[in-house]
Amino acid sequence: MPIIYNQPHLLGFYIAGLFEGDGHIVMPAVYNKHNPRWHITFHIKNQPLAQKLLSKIGSGFIRYKTKNNACVLTVSSVKGLKWVTTMTNGKFRTPKIYQIHLLIDWLNKHHSASIEKLPVCTKPVSRDPWFAGFIDADGSFGIRYTKKLPLNKANTAGKQRKQRVSCRFRLEQRTVDLKTNVSYAGVLNLIANYLGVGLNTRMQTSTGKTYYIIELSSVASITILINYLNMYPLLTAKVLDYNDWRTVAERIINKTHYTQDGLAEIQTIKAAMNVNRTVFNWHHLDEF
Repeated sequence: MPIIYNQPHLLGFYIAGLFEGDGHIVMPAVYNKHNPRWHITFHIKNQPLAQKLLSKIGSGFIRYKTKNNACVLTVSSVKGLKWVTTMTNGKFRTPKIYQIHLLIDWLNKHHSASIEKLPVCTKPVSRDPWFAGFIDADGSFGIRYTKKLPLNKANTAGKQRKQRVSCRFRLEQRTVDLKTNVSYAGVLNLIANYLGVGLNTRMQTSTGKTYYIIELSSVASITILINYLNMYPLLTAKVLDYNDWRTVAERIINKTHYTQDGLAEIQTIKAAMNVNRTVFNWHHLDEF
């Protein structure tokens, strides 16, 4: 399925989306001290994808942060920096575009690269894998399964809790870029509009910071997302949670989620997703 990412144009959009979620560039304070460093941070479970991307780039290394359960794909050679720049230039959609523009300035000034600084991509997010990369960085898939309570355990108002099954997708992002103070509202509204939902905010109680949040659970929005990810698949281990989520979503769409078999399958799937997942496979990278 991910064979589409053997097309450089599409892989570039995916990497741009992944970078805009979990990447950053460290620029040198003084020229000749060191080259810029292009980073994407992965959860340690996604090491196979980091290694696969490293092999595609052909230059760089992976640094392991054991205490943080993370690994960081790092590119610092001029050859590697030119590769990631060429692949992603013109494919950025968030305020992080200023980082790739700084890198282009550095390459043009010190290595005669003559790279044009392309503007923010304004194409609909449905037309390329950028959104897939962004989901791999900052999206999450969840299943809600609320069992029906017997009458003797109903609440004090005398209302019996109904049995409920739903699939939820969530995407969360800061409201503004920390260095430029440019808002993320534009691109997040594009995503929300495409999915047929609103763009909301929430305040993190532990820090007091406000974040944008996109959530969906309706059949219409779920169908849009499934159709998109059928065209542009995820590449991190998140694809395993998505596949389980899609199985439940398809039961909901086909109205078989409240059958005895349906509820048993959903309960089993929910119990093994996300932080409860212990078995991983990377067959989806075999043809990539």
